[in-house]
Amino acid sequence: GIVTFLIHQVGWAQISHSLSMLGWGYAVVIVYPISWILLNTSGWRMALHAQYAKLPFMRLVQIRLAGETFNSLLPSGYVGGEPFKVKLLSRWIPMHEAVSSVLIAKAAQSIGLVLFVGVGLTFGTKRGQVKLAQHPKTLIALLFLSVGIFLFTVLLTRRSFSRMGKWLHELTGHPWLQKQDAKLVALDDSIGAFYREGKTRFLGSVLWHGAGWIAGALEVAVIFYMIGHAVSWREAWFIGAMAQLAAVVGLFAPAGIGLYEGGHYLAAE
Repeated sequence: GIVTFLIHQVGWAQISHSLSMLGWGYAVVIVYPISWILLNTSGWRMALHAQYAKLPFMRLVQIRLAGETFNSLLPSGYVGGEPFKVKLLSRWIPMHEAVSSVLIAKAAQSIGLVLFVGVGLTFGTKRGQVKLAQHPKTLIALLFLSVGIFLFTVLLTRRSFSRMGKWLHELTGHPWLQKQDAKLVALDDSIGAFYREGKTRFLGSVLWHGAGWIAGALEVAVIFYMIGHAVSWREAWFIGAMAQLAAVVGLFAPAGIGLYEGGHYLAAE
C-alpha cells in the first residue's frame, strides 16, 4: 500500500526516468546484496559454538534470508525475524544453542555497526568538509546507539534471561514461567560459555559483520558510478553511515521506509 501511494505521488514517468539512468546496470543493483548476505552469514556462523559451526553454509544463508524477510516486512523489526531464524535453525541444533547464536551474532553485528558508523562519519569525507561537532544531533544519535549496544552486550554476559525469568515468576507466580527456568538457564550457560571460550570467534563475527556493513556502503559508490556521478569510497562510506544511523532511528518503521532513504538523501546532499 505504501509503495502504491508513493508511485502515485511521484508519478511513474519520473520513476521510469530514474530507472532508465541505470539501464541494464540495474541488474547489478539487484545482485549486489548477495555480497553482504554472504558476509553477514559468515559472521553468524562464527557466533555458533565450534561443534555446531559445521552446518552447511548455504543452509545458514537460506535461514538468514527467511529471517531478514520478516525483519523487512514487519513493523516489529527484529522482534519478528530473529525468532523465525531460531525456529528454523533449531531443526538441526538444540533450541537454546540456536537462540544463543542469534543473540551473539546480533551483538557482533551491532558492534560492527557502531564501528562502521563511527569511522564513516569521522573519516568518510574529505578533511574539513564535514565537522561532526557542528552536528550535535548526529553525535547524540551515535551516542545513544553505542550505549544501547553496550548495554545489550553486557546483559548477555550477566545471565540476564534466567534472572529475568525468576523475577517474573516471583512477581506473577505463573507456573509457565517456572517451567521455562531450565531452558533459560541452558541459554545463559550457552552464551556464557561462548564468551568465555570463543573470544576469537566473537571477534571474527564482529569483523565479518563489519565487512558486511562496508560492502553495503560500497554499493553506494557502485550506483553513483553507474549513473555518471562517481564518488570516492570515503564519501560512499559517509553516505552509508548516515543511512544506517537513520535506519536505527526508524527501527520500527516497516522496511525502514523513508528514514533509510532519507539518510542517503541528506548525506548525499
